[in-house]
Amino acid sequence: MKIRVPDVNRCFCCLPLRPGILLFAYLNIIFSVVSVTCLVITTEIQKASITNDISIDVMVSTVLFSILGMGIILNFLLLIAGYQKDVSMLRLYNYYALATTLAALVTTCFLLSKKMFVEVFIALLVIAMQCYVIVLVRSEVVQLEESELRTTELTHSRFEDHIDISDQVTLV
Repeated sequence: MKIRVPDVNRCFCCLPLRPGILLFAYLNIIFSVVSVTCLVITTEIQKASITNDISIDVMVSTVLFSILGMGIILNFLLLIAGYQKDVSMLRLYNYYALATTLAALVTTCFLLSKKMFVEVFIALLVIAMQCYVIVLVRSEVVQLEESELRTTELTHSRFEDHIDISDQVTLV
């Protein structure tokens, strides 16, 4: 069974693909900074109240800090790659996004086990948005590779047209 990831040409059916990716990068940076701030505040409040589950909460907070911290850095990578049309940086972002999506699923399962349904809903919404960004970035990579291939083929066809060696000329 072969699954094909869809190629999209527009973000939200109205924005061109690259400006849509840049918009998502800016939004992800803003949301990540707000999330880290809220997580720091929540962690500091939980440190003040001593409970028995503090070790698990500290572990989950550490995982979330690392995911969100890397998210901020790699969303800046997405911004730079989007502006420069750099295929390798876009692919690196896609690998990161896939890994953090899987890590977010693990922490979402932990939240579900604690019956934190509002947080689970928000986490699933973020995961869905991240999957959409993965599809957008992949489509941009495909478009950039196709345009590079067309440019290369055009360059080669120009060189083939200009080389004309007659049969009478010998190089002896």
